[in-house]
Amino acid sequence: MQAKIKKMKKSFIYIFISVMLISSSGCKKWLDVNTNPVVPQFPNVSSVFPTQIAAYPRGLQYDGRYVSRYIQNFATYTTSAANKNWDNMGYVAASDANGDIWRQAYIGFGRNLKYIIETSIKNQQWDYAGAGLAMQAAIYQYTTDYHNDIIFKEAFSDNQTAFRFDDQETVYNGIDSICRLAITYLSNTNYSPNQDRLSKGDYVYNGDAEKWLKYAYGILARNFHRITNKPSYNADSVIYYCDKSLASTSDDFLVAFDATRNDDANFFGTYRNNLSDHRQTNFIVRLLDGTTLTGVPASVVTANNRDPRMRHLLSASNDTTNGNGGYRGVDPGIGDPYSALNNWWTYTAGTTNYNNARKKVGSVWGDTTYANPTASTFSTTYQKYLFGNKAAMPVMTASEIDFMKAEAAYRKGDKNTAYAAYIKGINDHFDFINRASFPRGGTPFYSINPITTAEKNAYMAGNNVKQNATSLTLSDIMLQKYIALWGWGFFETWVDLRRYHYTDLDVETGVQVYTGFALPVTLASENNGKPVYRARPRYNSEYVWNMEELRRLGGLNPDYHTYECWFSQP
Repeated sequence: MQAKIKKMKKSFIYIFISVMLISSSGCKKWLDVNTNPVVPQFPNVSSVFPTQIAAYPRGLQYDGRYVSRYIQNFATYTTSAANKNWDNMGYVAASDANGDIWRQAYIGFGRNLKYIIETSIKNQQWDYAGAGLAMQAAIYQYTTDYHNDIIFKEAFSDNQTAFRFDDQETVYNGIDSICRLAITYLSNTNYSPNQDRLSKGDYVYNGDAEKWLKYAYGILARNFHRITNKPSYNADSVIYYCDKSLASTSDDFLVAFDATRNDDANFFGTYRNNLSDHRQTNFIVRLLDGTTLTGVPASVVTANNRDPRMRHLLSASNDTTNGNGGYRGVDPGIGDPYSALNNWWTYTAGTTNYNNARKKVGSVWGDTTYANPTASTFSTTYQKYLFGNKAAMPVMTASEIDFMKAEAAYRKGDKNTAYAAYIKGINDHFDFINRASFPRGGTPFYSINPITTAEKNAYMAGNNVKQNATSLTLSDIMLQKYIALWGWGFFETWVDLRRYHYTDLDVETGVQVYTGFALPVTLASENNGKPVYRARPRYNSEYVWNMEELRRLGGLNPDYHTYECWFSQP
């Protein structure tokens, strides 16, 4: 044993002497990676910023697969227990499913945004600093709204292996401060003359600091509007921030995709095949076919009262005999009753499946399309709405801001302002669908042809839309907002539904605010009848390395995901 130790010591001395000889013999540059021009240790922020824009959709779309089923944008068409789990507002233990926003906050954006912010402040690149801070505020807002308590004050602290979570009220106040700092820097025009401007690397707004300012104000509006159930809620502040935020579809925050390889293709497109078992629900179908908003069965709703947006957002089945053009949906936890049947074109004589099989709910990628037609192929043939390889991913839109302002004004008692914002929100969503050009050559959202002026005017004058401020209700505002956010604004919609505890009644009308929304009938088998209110922190970081902190919060309890968040409590 002693001989072995001596041998190890001798080897170490040889290695040490060899390194010293190398460092003193003209090979210093070989070891000094900080001066390597090919792999710079401190790159210009203009080369880092585009990677963060490109990464923006990751957490939102990855985790959107699950939250979209909590809010009934989608539900599974199958009847397997594993697939129905999310429809039932459940979770998967010991899994990173539902953990990608957490990953995005602390790994994807994490130190990259920190580097952009600190470096651009040092170099007086105020537009980069402001945009980076706005994105940092946004990812913290998503993360806390998703998980409630999160790591905030100790985030990115060095020399720690465990991190303390901060309560949601603390995080909200911190987001407020970050947004105000972002606004300060974006308003500063005294740039360093020797540094890159935001136009180099920004493919959302092409370096337009004014539009980044609007985005920052939109984050503030979200932050202030979350707490509608608290006495401290201030509708005037929300309206003020909305008025300074996105005003039209030209202000919409959209992330484009080139769709030349896997990592720059839309996560919801056919190539990446991540929505293969997702189907539109009956809840969204009834909002668009006129059933919910007019209060009559789809079979007797007149054509003017069927939403012309339906053909762009949803997929029709082969059988169009149901009175609304063949648009059908599934209910959460139930699946599609026709999904196990043969497709209509495989009908054989003597069977009874011919008519029923035609009623299957189509996939997100096209009418009468029941499976992904072009997986692993960069095709633009199959695309419905946002579900295409080159379709842009929205992060914030003017219509969302409109409906936020409408709700705030309604709560304040200013129905005239609320009504004007409500009408503008619907119109802005029509404009959103009809938008013809996108960054980086993205494909339009509308299918074949945009919605005509005549179609829009007929809808706006119909029974789905209130015709005056006096008749406007909270349900009108929130249901139209649900439509405008359908297919992308999963986390904002989940905030809204939780603020109204899914099935709260409007105290003014006595009607459920989200009219027609029902908790899954199978909820009892998953959560003992309790709806979901938060996602568990990411398993492979917190449950593996930060267990004691989770134990303090109750995160080891099987019903932790049903604990109500701070923002929605009185």
